Formats: sequence, structure tokens, C-alpha cells
Amino acid sequence: MALPLVPYTIVKLCRAATKKATNINCQCSVCFHSGKYRKSIFKRISNFSTYSNLTLVLLWIVMAVLVYYIKHISTEIQIFEPFSILGVETGASDSEIKKAYRRLSILYHPDKNPDPEAHKYFVDYISKAYQALTDPVSR
Repeated sequence: MALPLVPYTIVKLCRAATKKATNINCQCSVCFHSGKYRKSIFKRISNFSTYSNLTLVLLWIVMAVLVYYIKHISTEIQIFEPFSILGVETGASDSEIKKAYRRLSILYHPDKNPDPEAHKYFVDYISKAYQALTDPVSR
């Protein structure tokens, strides 16, 4: 989104600056002071608030919201590593995996530990890690 938005904004600002500079250079001091070429405040606002300018501001707001969202969503992603969850080495045997699962189930199983966080950790991580490591295809 930033690839077309940044150059378009720069071009828009450059055009506005050159247009303003040419308008200032074209007016003589006598005509400017007489009020003939003075723009009213409503005319200036209507020139500023064209649809392209409002669209540009809206796109920058959307860009800021997306950057904020991406910045805060990336910290919540956790990688599922079944060996580290069970606390065994990468080349562990089936009996070592079973022992580690039993040891952790004593600590976190809902029948042994009434804490709801322990139940959630057991269901979401420990049991899934054990299933992943005992299945030869997924291992």
C-alpha cells in the first residue's frame, strides 16, 4: 500500500507547491492589495477539500491503522515446538516422550490441577505435542 501512496503524496505536494508559487508570482502588488485576486476563506477550503485530497488523507489513515495492527499482531504469534513443550531432546525415543508426557500431565491435568490456565495449557499444548510426537507421520 505504501508503494503507490508515498510517490502519489509527493507528486501531489509538489504540484500544490508549484501552483501556489506560480499564483504568487503572477499577481502584482496593486491587484493583490485591491482585493480583486484575493480568495475568500470558503474558496480556499473548497480547493483544499477536493475528493482526491480527502482520498489521500483517508488512505494515510488506513495505512496508519494497518501499521499499528501489524505491529501488535506479530508479537502474539507463537511457534509450536512439541519437543520443547514436552522438554525432551529432538531425537528422543518413544519411552522418553511418554515419561515426559506423564510427568507434565501430573502437573497440568485438569483432574490434578483445578486452575483453568493449567487446563488450557494441558489441552492446547501438552496433549497436542504428545499426539504430534507419537504419530510417526507427523513426527
